[in-house]
Amino acid sequence: MDERYLLAAARYIVFNPVRAVLAKKPDDSTWSSASPHLSGKDDNPVNVSALPEVVGDWRAFLSEEIPEEDANALRRHERIGRPLGNEHFISRMEGRLGRVLRRQKPGTKKKSG
Repeated sequence: MDERYLLAAARYIVFNPVRAVLAKKPDDSTWSSASPHLSGKDDNPVNVSALPEVVGDWRAFLSEEIPEEDANALRRHERIGRPLGNEHFISRMEGRLGRVLRRQKPGTKKKSG
């Protein structure tokens, strides 16, 4: 995931208890990583050091809803199992992994030669 979708996924996950009507806000849930991120203190298994550098102000981050477009993209890519990101990100990942990650033409591949 590129940074845009990493943040969208983080927001999507911390809002799961709210969507499931198990909590009124993300940090009300015992199982959410929102409280450790807001306090800035690790809470096993949550390590708060990674995302705060990108997010900055967690309170402001949690005050924003995930854009529906991003939520739909996360759900779609979860189903298809393909990486989610912009063209530069996908190209970079393909180069690192040495394999094609983009959707290819379906069906049997023609034999070359």
